[in-house]
Amino acid sequence: MKRNSVSGRRKASGGLLAALFAIVCMVASVPATAESDVVQSCTDNFMSEALQAGIERNDNHEWVDLGLSVKWATCNVGASSPEKYGDYFAWGEITSKPAYNTNSKTDKKHLGDISGDPRYDAARANWGGKWRLPTKKEIDELHSMCTWTWTTRNGCKGCKITGPNGNSIFLPSAGFMSGRVALGTGVCGYYWCSTPYVDNTLKYAYEFNFNQKNYSAISRDRRPFGKSIRAVFDDSANSTVCKYVDLGLSVKWATCNVGASSPSDYGNYYTWGETTTKSKYTVGNCKTWNKHLGDIAGNRQYDVARANWGAPWRLPTKAEVQELIDNCTWTKTTLGGHNGYKVTSKINGNSIFLPAAGWRSGTSFNSKSETCTFWCSTPGEGGGPNAYYLYFDNLNHGVGRIERYYGLSIRPVSK
Repeated sequence: MKRNSVSGRRKASGGLLAALFAIVCMVASVPATAESDVVQSCTDNFMSEALQAGIERNDNHEWVDLGLSVKWATCNVGASSPEKYGDYFAWGEITSKPAYNTNSKTDKKHLGDISGDPRYDAARANWGGKWRLPTKKEIDELHSMCTWTWTTRNGCKGCKITGPNGNSIFLPSAGFMSGRVALGTGVCGYYWCSTPYVDNTLKYAYEFNFNQKNYSAISRDRRPFGKSIRAVFDDSANSTVCKYVDLGLSVKWATCNVGASSPSDYGNYYTWGETTTKSKYTVGNCKTWNKHLGDIAGNRQYDVARANWGAPWRLPTKAEVQELIDNCTWTKTTLGGHNGYKVTSKINGNSIFLPAAGWRSGTSFNSKSETCTFWCSTPGEGGGPNAYYLYFDNLNHGVGRIERYYGLSIRPVSK
């Protein structure tokens, strides 16, 4: 559907609220095009039984299998039931706020797809686990593979979306936030995708929307507007985020580092017990320095693998890293232009590659292309400033202890 009316809404964002609402109503009456379908109407009784089918729960939130590539949540982020509007979010922000003006944190910021990144993905940041924002591709799938029906559920207007397997979800027409006012509630639904719109302005991102007479699966809009989030659940541990290799050990090892796009990429560097990167790695900004913690494996608050990739991914324990050393041969090699080690199982012959990413201290990068350093989940004894890590270079290798503030690589494991 052509979004001339949306373009008009952007121009009016600084004007009268009455003009804004008139534009929302205009969107609700735009004729459907090749990308839009006429939405039928029905009642609560028609949809209540179907909406209960196929519901399961993970990480304290329910999802429905619609027969698509991902599972869809039954509620919006911030909502307690399917018909509740929930919270509104600017694109790429993880908390709601009282006013949605031009102060978006991601406006004019160059970002790739944010799905699954807890710094920008409101679903992952708020719900954790394997919950995340849907991508543009997954919204296209929802549009093309499902039937959309305008209906009312418990007094709330919105769309019933029925998948190819007959299961359904309900999306409330929550409208959107501009400034401090919600516009179009009960008339239109606006939901963010994780995919940014690529142009020179870096001001737009993809959304999907619907209304009583027609809907468009995908359009673009300005990032500062407050819109709804309907999360998806990806229950595949060996998913597109990263794959694992079975080395015949007690756990399976990921093929790449957290933050890497391939096995040879260095990926990101993390302080022990922290789940986000930073520009400087010091004792002063180490959140777990001298903090008494047990093993953090699987603890989303401290385990960067679990926080970024979701369950069942986690940091390896000291024992699991020692098992990797004892039961594999380590051969220095080069992959994708990066030095590192091919780690080959003595049990089944399968292998992974660990890049020699070095480590970070302060603002510096140290021993790149020379040394492998990876955090374990196990803290040093006595709750002091140390934690265990894997190190490997030309002269030494093993499991040792190092101060937690250093920035090291993360190679997750999965059961």
